[in-house]
Amino acid sequence: MTTLAARPDFARVQATWAQFWGGTLKRPIISAVIPKPGVEPVPPPPWGAAYLRAAESVVDQALRYVETHQFLGDAVPYHTPSICVGLHGALLGGQIEEIRESWGVDTRCVPFLRTLDHPEQLRLDRQGAWWEKYVTLLETYHRKARGVFIYGEPTPLYNLDYYAEIRGVAEAMLDLYDDPAGVHRVLARLHEIVVETLEAQKPYFEYDLWGSVTRHGFYSQGLTGVPQCDFGYSIGPEHFDAFAMPYLRRECALLDDIEYHLDGVGNLRHMDSIFSIPNIKVIQWVPGAGKTQDWTPLYTEIANRGKGLYLGVRIDQVEDFMRRFPQAPRMFLSVYAENADEVNRLMDKLEKQDGQG
Repeated sequence: MTTLAARPDFARVQATWAQFWGGTLKRPIISAVIPKPGVEPVPPPPWGAAYLRAAESVVDQALRYVETHQFLGDAVPYHTPSICVGLHGALLGGQIEEIRESWGVDTRCVPFLRTLDHPEQLRLDRQGAWWEKYVTLLETYHRKARGVFIYGEPTPLYNLDYYAEIRGVAEAMLDLYDDPAGVHRVLARLHEIVVETLEAQKPYFEYDLWGSVTRHGFYSQGLTGVPQCDFGYSIGPEHFDAFAMPYLRRECALLDDIEYHLDGVGNLRHMDSIFSIPNIKVIQWVPGAGKTQDWTPLYTEIANRGKGLYLGVRIDQVEDFMRRFPQAPRMFLSVYAENADEVNRLMDKLEKQDGQG
């Protein structure tokens, strides 16, 4: 039996998550992470911290974050390895370009795919500096965090987003019209690389033993991930169905439990297609900057169409959200709470209502 130092009741939590994904959990998943009393809380390393910092430093901070926080309800202690935007293009030999912003450093992979004629030449550059940096980071998590917390979400970039990263957005848009067969050749090769990447990472993540956790805290005893097609924002249903869906289906077939990243109002036109994939169980809706209206009608539609909801709520809102979306087959609530006592009281109440108490 696998155990986690940061979650002694891990077996119970695993069983609850199995019920969640199986559709038999009658209450929401409750995930609450709060500082431990009497200690100075250490924040988790920010996404991409390993771009500028040594792997040892990043993992040590992740360990201190876990040590100084309580993971309550159904929360699984985790931290997601990350280096930078554009990493998966760089792992194919691309160059990373820094973009200085007022808040810090952003990055991108400089597009490098000049022709669609020889996709077999795309391959993981296992001798390159970026692969070495990435493997060093994973090895450090494995060496220092194994058995303490789950280190993350091992899935790489997906379908047209991967394609646009190495080809360039404008070129990718034109390719859909100018060379559709070439696009399919490259997308098929990129899917092969996704499979290869997952296999290469397996000795470090050991997701067949420990399970895995998405960057939003969804735990699976198998391989989970957050498939997406942000590129879908810029294309219509005909192109989405022709170029994204065949590879999205293949990507989803690689995963045991899926939370889909639905990003931006332009992607709502693709809901029929996305929702047709049966093993997409939960939708993470991201409206985009400035889209602050009440999204209750959309959440209601998602739930009515048999997909689960991922919502952030205050602890005093939990029961209200349960009443608002009783038809949701699954609900994950990231709960903001002040202390462990109020979370424990909530869990006792929910489990009694569910007939578990």
